[in-house]
Amino acid sequence: MERREALVNISWMLKSAFLAPTLLTALQSCQEEVSKTNTLLVLDEYQNELIKSIADAIIPSTTTPSASDVKVNYFIDLLLKDVFEVDVQQKFLKGLLQFDESCESNTGKSFLKLTEKEQFSYLKQVDEDIMSKEYGDLVPFYFSFKVLTIKTYFSTKEGAISNLNYNPVPGPYQGEVALNKEDKITIGNRM
Repeated sequence: MERREALVNISWMLKSAFLAPTLLTALQSCQEEVSKTNTLLVLDEYQNELIKSIADAIIPSTTTPSASDVKVNYFIDLLLKDVFEVDVQQKFLKGLLQFDESCESNTGKSFLKLTEKEQFSYLKQVDEDIMSKEYGDLVPFYFSFKVLTIKTYFSTKEGAISNLNYNPVPGPYQGEVALNKEDKITIGNRM
């Protein structure tokens, strides 16, 4: 690994270490507010439906709840209103619009008009293109959206309980533990 590459990787680790607790705290503080309301604060109905559809394609309903089942769309709406600055909010909404326009130019339909299978296929293509690259400060909308969706999902009670083996007081350290496909990931009070 070259020195420059190592410095870039270290800077990403430092950014993650600095920003992760802040984002997690913001997500957890929004959780109580989201459970009280079903009113949109920033998003219009079309944007809300688009966010639900994209989030549900990322985390679909299986034996566990989907992203919209745990109200990821309302979390994002609340984050846009209370946490993100106005310019970040506008960039997010512009990115959402561009995502839909890109989908329409590539498939001939808006993302909402695609069937569930077509949505998954389109997102798989976008995911392979975007998530496989490294970015500096300018991260594409889909990259940010996917990370935000996943972090929001696992910060909800339903998302954590149904997908993770939550143990608030973990036992002693166990170095090598066999993990079967049907096992849940064990977490403590910190993710």
